[in-house]
Amino acid sequence: YPNQFLVIIICFTYVCLTPFVLPFGCIYFSCALMVYKKQLLYVYSPTYESGGLMFPQAIQKTLLALLISQLTFIGYTLIRKGLLQVALLMPLPFLTVFFTIHMDNRYVRPSMKLSLERAVRIDRLESENTPNFSDVTYQQPVLTEGASVPDDNDNEVLTEVLENLAYLQQRQDQPPRVA
Repeated sequence: YPNQFLVIIICFTYVCLTPFVLPFGCIYFSCALMVYKKQLLYVYSPTYESGGLMFPQAIQKTLLALLISQLTFIGYTLIRKGLLQVALLMPLPFLTVFFTIHMDNRYVRPSMKLSLERAVRIDRLESENTPNFSDVTYQQPVLTEGASVPDDNDNEVLTEVLENLAYLQQRQDQPPRVA
């Protein structure tokens, strides 16, 4: 993703100064779409699943690039002494920041929490042997596990998660080693 972020930041920032950049950015993303789609479908076999943890970062960085572009355009318009245009453009950065906060509150934060259905299943499987509360029990399994391959049988996945949680609890209960 770093290459795409660099290109989108360059396109967003310099399109207000030189619109000549925009067709090259469009050509780059069109070619990248074809290449990466073929590579993801036919070439690469995924060794891990991130559970969508990269998507919020991608959205935040893209919106940050848009904010930088808007501030650059406002600065360029100020240099050109377009005071009316600056007055009309001033709400744009605030709207972008508001939209970023809205996206964070509406999508990012809820995605970090475990669904009620899965929490009930974990409670049923764990009710017979756990007197202590663990901070990591009610996190999404993707956030507590290492890399794993998705399995068709969900009970096996939950059993594996519980085993990982028990291991983590044992590690927390052990006193730290002092050398």
